[in-house]
Amino acid sequence: MKGRERYVSESTAPTWDLGMIAGSGRVGAVLWGTPHEHVVSLAHERFFLPVNPRTAPPAFAEVMPQVRDALLAHDADAAAALVSEFSDSSGFAQMIWTDPLAPGAELRIVFGDEGDVETESYRRRRVLETGELSTSWTAGGCAHEIRITTPRGGRRAIIGLRSTAPRSVRVRLGVTDDRTAGIPGAASYARFIDAAASIPGPAEIELRVTAGADRAVALRTTARASRGTTRLTDEGSAAELAVDLDGETWFALEVELSLGDADPESLDLGDMAALQGASRLDLRTGVGEDVPTESLLREAAADPRAKRALIELAFAAGRANIISATGELPATLQGVWQGTWSPAWSADYTLNGNVQNGGMASLTPTGTPELTASLSRLLVPHLEDFRTNASRIFGFAGAMLPSRMSTHGLANHFADDFPHQFWIGCGGWVLRMLADAVLASGDRGLIDDETWLLVEEILGFAREVMERGPVAPSYSPENTPGGARTPLAVNATMDVALLRDADRAGRILAEARGADPIRLPAVAPDFRIDDDGRLAEWADPAFAPHLAHRHASELYPLWYDADPAFGRRDLRDAAARLIRAKIGWRAEDPAAPPGRGEMAFGLAQLGLAAATLGDARSAEQCVDWLATLHVTPAMTTTHDTGSIFNLDASGALPALVAAMLVRSSRDSIALLPAVPDSWGEGAVSGLTTRTALTVELLEWSASGICVTLTGAPGSEWVRIRPIELRLPKPVVSPAHPEPVRSIFLDHRLSGHRLTLAWAQPGA
Repeated sequence: MKGRERYVSESTAPTWDLGMIAGSGRVGAVLWGTPHEHVVSLAHERFFLPVNPRTAPPAFAEVMPQVRDALLAHDADAAAALVSEFSDSSGFAQMIWTDPLAPGAELRIVFGDEGDVETESYRRRRVLETGELSTSWTAGGCAHEIRITTPRGGRRAIIGLRSTAPRSVRVRLGVTDDRTAGIPGAASYARFIDAAASIPGPAEIELRVTAGADRAVALRTTARASRGTTRLTDEGSAAELAVDLDGETWFALEVELSLGDADPESLDLGDMAALQGASRLDLRTGVGEDVPTESLLREAAADPRAKRALIELAFAAGRANIISATGELPATLQGVWQGTWSPAWSADYTLNGNVQNGGMASLTPTGTPELTASLSRLLVPHLEDFRTNASRIFGFAGAMLPSRMSTHGLANHFADDFPHQFWIGCGGWVLRMLADAVLASGDRGLIDDETWLLVEEILGFAREVMERGPVAPSYSPENTPGGARTPLAVNATMDVALLRDADRAGRILAEARGADPIRLPAVAPDFRIDDDGRLAEWADPAFAPHLAHRHASELYPLWYDADPAFGRRDLRDAAARLIRAKIGWRAEDPAAPPGRGEMAFGLAQLGLAAATLGDARSAEQCVDWLATLHVTPAMTTTHDTGSIFNLDASGALPALVAAMLVRSSRDSIALLPAVPDSWGEGAVSGLTTRTALTVELLEWSASGICVTLTGAPGSEWVRIRPIELRLPKPVVSPAHPEPVRSIFLDHRLSGHRLTLAWAQPGA
């Protein structure tokens, strides 16, 4: 089937965060600037500056009995006072930030002295399946072009330059100029780095950037060309390469980023074309790929066809962004791209939603579950830190994962208003991510020895929590109960849901491992409906709702394989009312803060829950906002409406579209569960299900539906009983002459193809 394979932009990018991106998974390149001077900002996925303390969290376990007693007595202020006093006495008066993802270098490219020459036909292009990006323009009758590729799994960026007439080009490799901060007031880390450029040989430049003291880390960026002359500039912190283009052939410059001997030259991270081609979306718009993104963004508000075309492109480009940023490690908040020493939120791994609802959200459902292995590679090395968290904070055994991390796993990033140290949910969420990847692929190898040990330790911590009854302290990221002075509470709905889901996910992982299940104590549903008839964010009624908030963490039970408790109609209705109220709150002012258009993954949280409930209108609203408010002309994405470079929407939008088109459990597949009327016909390929059957192709129209399902060899163990195929309305076929809403498939087969017609009304 046809999906979006490329796109074009006609605008320039005056700052790095508006540039066009390419990534190998391990290194990233952002191409930005103007025809007079283009810049390539380079980064490496492991270049986190070791500039912030790795102090173990305070030994809160010493005061935990008093804190817990105060909360169970509904005296949250007293509990917060105990926590604050203990934090201050332990030297934690200030929040400790995670080590930030840093820029590697900048490559500035000047095509002669053309500052006063009028330019024409400026275009930026990106080919999604090859990852190649380019920009071209004409000045003084001469056409110029820059191309960049980043071979998958490698640490190289290959940059090509060409002009149609002889031209002298200057290429300057130096330290990032830091023209754009991530967010106002973000900490600048430029003062922590030392940089020195050298010229190892003819047409070769080497830039070393070193940061940290006792834990120094050094990134070496080397630019190599076949010809040219070099000279040092800026007292040795930059060097320049002068090249004469001949007017015909391409000039190639290879840039390599390396973090030393432990940084392999290349890793087998799969083929970019195969990964990108694993899933495609076609909403039958007929809009060509040469229509500039600026036109799509401008026309989407008034033209339904343009909006659907924008969603098609955001689906394809979002997947490409995430795949390009997923290497040895998952995508950070900014993927594998950086152009500032003042990154938003350290550009780290924020594990209370950004990673799961954003950076990794689309990997499994849109056909690339194997990339979920990057999550294990991030977490496994820090198991001892996770044990320290559990022991020092709660006095428990097992592993407690932090809400934020980069270079270590210690839960030392917290403050009174953001008590992340008490958020217990990350481990259970990780188990769900791993379980879904295993069910989608049938690949037992995703749970190797080290990953299984992590699973056991996560479940051990969950058992300790569950055996003590109500979760206290409990934290619903990142909200505070209405009228309260502290976020500390009892039985946040998300905590309850995650503990219940940890048990289900753990059993799946044990089955994949061939191990006995690790049994956890039963947790009552304990989901509550508040006085407004909405699903409550805190199961304890002493904690009042606070609707006006960007997170919707209480909807976790509906994001994946829905919690069985939500078979109850009253809970489903309460969740639906909450979703509509949250969407209504955002709709009053969807602009960036101080408006309510904050945090793209909050839209994913609402949309995924709506899709589970079959609320197509609410799900569509969330997709529309993600596509029209959180996408730039370069098809990168933003945290807030139109601001702050961030990958959350890149993963969130494809994941949400997938959930609207296909939902599944271990023994059921629902087709088109939340498709809006505006998507009257279309096709999608490569969506996975929890039956280890992949929707190889799904086509729908006004006349009917056609679906092809295939399973990978060795995945049969996932399918333990007949699979119920659920349809959105009655269908007929030669095998089913009477209208039916569901069809049972033989689970022993690894392939199915069905062509079904919609039944006539009244049939």
